Amino acid sequence: MSKDTVKEAPQSSTFLEGIAFLTGENPNAGSFVLVVGMITCVFIAGFQLLLPVPISHLLTGLVLGVAVISFLMGAVLDTLGYFDTQG
Repeated sequence: MSKDTVKEAPQSSTFLEGIAFLTGENPNAGSFVLVVGMITCVFIAGFQLLLPVPISHLLTGLVLGVAVISFLMGAVLDTLGYFDTQG
């Protein structure tokens, strides 16, 4: 094969390749935020309905903290251009 016909794959960050198992092959920022929000709502509803008051409030606070971290991670990935790639 000649050198003209060989196409090299675009270089991307190792960190961004490492999180592909979380977002899939064609990531979308909207779907990422939607999934994080849905999971947060399900956990909060479960804790509030099934556990007594002091424990449910503590676990709800922890879930909200994890959700904020996840939203920040999504914002960082969006800033890095991870969600703009077209497979």
